Amino acid sequence: MKNFEQQHGRAGLMIIAAVRYCLGRRTYIVGDCADWIIANWNDWPDNVKQIIQRDVEEAFTRNEEWGAGGLLGDDCDKKEWEKVRSLWRNNDAPMATNKPTSVGGT
Repeated sequence: MKNFEQQHGRAGLMIIAAVRYCLGRRTYIVGDCADWIIANWNDWPDNVKQIIQRDVEEAFTRNEEWGAGGLLGDDCDKKEWEKVRSLWRNNDAPMATNKPTSVGGT
């Protein structure tokens, strides 16, 4: 069995790179990425989750400054990022560790 670093790159680099690639996209990849993040959130180390949280929150801030079609993409893309954001927003703790009951409607 591969260890975390073999699967996800040094310090979760490939996870972080994938999320950063998806931020601002306007394609199916945003929904797939959001579902992937939600499904795997509890399996990732805190440092990876903190970076994702920071990047997503910064995207929301910039999106508010830039208006529609900003860093979060179109409205349908923003809704996907709001689902990701709910991982830490729906709890008092900075980062949630609750696994969703379903992912992608399944």
